[in-house]
Amino acid sequence: MSISLKKISFLLITFSVISFLIVYRGPCFLTEGIFEINEYQFYKYAKENGVFKGLFFVYEGAYYFKFWTNIATTFASFFSFEKAKLITTYFSVAAYFIIFSYILFFDSSLFIKDWHKIFAIFIVLFSPGMTPEIWMGSAHTREYFGIFAFILLFNDCKNENNIKKISTNFFIILSFLSSVWAMILAPAYFIKFYFKRNIDNLFFFMSSLFGSLVQFFIIMNFYFVDSVGTSRFQIQVEKILSFIYNVPVRSFFGSTIPKFFLIESNIISLKYFNLTIIIISIILFFLIFIYLVRKKDFILNLIFISFILISSFALVGSLYSDFAGGRYAVVSSIILIFFVFRIFVLENNLILKCFSGILIMFSLIVGLVEYKYKSPLPELLTCKYHEIQNN
Repeated sequence: MSISLKKISFLLITFSVISFLIVYRGPCFLTEGIFEINEYQFYKYAKENGVFKGLFFVYEGAYYFKFWTNIATTFASFFSFEKAKLITTYFSVAAYFIIFSYILFFDSSLFIKDWHKIFAIFIVLFSPGMTPEIWMGSAHTREYFGIFAFILLFNDCKNENNIKKISTNFFIILSFLSSVWAMILAPAYFIKFYFKRNIDNLFFFMSSLFGSLVQFFIIMNFYFVDSVGTSRFQIQVEKILSFIYNVPVRSFFGSTIPKFFLIESNIISLKYFNLTIIIISIILFFLIFIYLVRKKDFILNLIFISFILISSFALVGSLYSDFAGGRYAVVSSIILIFFVFRIFVLENNLILKCFSGILIMFSLIVGLVEYKYKSPLPELLTCKYHEIQNN
């Protein structure tokens, strides 16, 4: 078998498996479509105000720009309510395939080998942190484009042609205009350029800066010019504990296993349980920091910086003062898994390599089990749950 034929076979099998998993999780999404309530507001606005206003609509429930959602709902506004639901759903599927195709066809300093790329796709598709809350609705592609912005950060363009380089810049701008999560990664793009100075990294940073500034001025306009009231920017101890559970714990062990050990055993009711968890988390954080200083791996450091940026934003920007899970934990969760994956790839120490390998194996296995069969929120995978009436 020639190399080209092997590559074609590899791609066919990969895309077939991805397609099967997408259909398997919720066939009704692809046959009936859905409209979440705020997603319907995008569609309704575009239908009543036209294409131009629809493309540049800023939903007042979010106060930031969701360009991909605008594109999907504006295009759907040319069609009836029932057809529009399907159209926006397939736009979500298209966003997934854009990310997966980029991972497969573009060079990356993080995903070097074919099995690295397959692993990355599976993590984005069904790892435990990819909550059903963000499945299919085009309004929640913001989390996927946040993940995409992180993946784009590690583009390795030294052997790529100009078309691929231009495409990467385009995807960076698209991601940053479609997701407030992406905007938070702009400092990481600058750090990459600062330490790896070349014309390509300069353009990638400039693309990220452009998208970030657009989002920044929109957000500033709502919160400071229009003085919008909000319950965000409040942090309680419960919020920190919620983040610890929903990111470090759920990323690798899902919901079923931790709930069994923590709730069924009633261990969480122990007097100093919360304090113990916070102390352990602080100790682990400093141990990781020491490990990074000693390891001196630029890619690993860049992943860690990205994790800190996104996690800080998740804690500060969460709508609730005592909760940082669900959609707020998605991007942090994916970055953390890739952080452990990088350790597994780099590490020569047998204990650390085995430990990190076990963690990423758990993430894949538990994620696949909870993908549909043991989903923590099975109702979100039924189209009836998302039904709204056309008014």
